[in-house]
Amino acid sequence: MSLLASPLRSVSAALLVLAVSACATKAPPPPPAPAPYKGAVLQIEQTERGVLLVLPSTVLFEPGKAEFKTADAAPYLDRLALLLTTKSDKRVAVEGHTDSDGTAALNDALSKARATAVAEALGTRNVKRERMDIAGFSFKRPVASNATEDGKRLNRRVELIVLEEKVAAFTNGEPAGAFESAWAKLKTLVEQGLVKPVEQAKP
Repeated sequence: MSLLASPLRSVSAALLVLAVSACATKAPPPPPAPAPYKGAVLQIEQTERGVLLVLPSTVLFEPGKAEFKTADAAPYLDRLALLLTTKSDKRVAVEGHTDSDGTAALNDALSKARATAVAEALGTRNVKRERMDIAGFSFKRPVASNATEDGKRLNRRVELIVLEEKVAAFTNGEPAGAFESAWAKLKTLVEQGLVKPVEQAKP
């Protein structure tokens, strides 16, 4: 056997070990990007009272009615119920509102009926009825001017306030795009000229 054979064999073995070691320490490929969120997007905001959750336009009520479109509303009500039953055990204020059409007495009853309709829908989705406080505020708390039809549509709404709760309790661990700012949404509509702010024009 050649005197060079043994050193060459040793060098080859060393190179093989280095190659295997390099392969073993190679960084793993990055994980695939999460799929875009395609579920119901809820409007959320932190307020002094707690976490405000606003049902979107697909669940808003027609003039003079306390019923919403069941098929359109279902994904949002399902999502709300899931959050309320898994993210918090705090009390929930369910508050109905109307546009300015009609008498004060009619709108008072209508706003309470709208809040009740939402509370009952959540109750069928395992949100405990004793957690929910129902109230109606008629047309006394508009979010937009009633001078336009789009403004009226926004005022026909039900808001949920999870009392003394923090937004982080709901958003922590949730996918990106699952929530949007309720106030930013309204600001965008105003900037686009679709609605007028409350102080700009009286109904």
